[in-house]
Amino acid sequence: MKKADCRTCIHFRSAPYEARIEGCYLEKNMVSKQKAAYLDEQQLPGKHEKINLRGDCPDHEVEPKKLSFWERLFAVSA
Repeated sequence: MKKADCRTCIHFRSAPYEARIEGCYLEKNMVSKQKAAYLDEQQLPGKHEKINLRGDCPDHEVEPKKLSFWERLFAVSA
């Protein structure tokens, strides 16, 4: 079984662009969750190091591979 890497997971967000604090933003792992979008700054993510201590995170989902420029171009024209 492969070890789960938090940096390749869909639920992982890191500073400075995606989140104020880096961590696991899966709802069940979050310390505090805000329902309103304008309160996103108050959300506290779960500690990804603690959740994935042994590399066996049960909620790990790999981000889908991004399409190349040409694949996106042909998808728009098709």
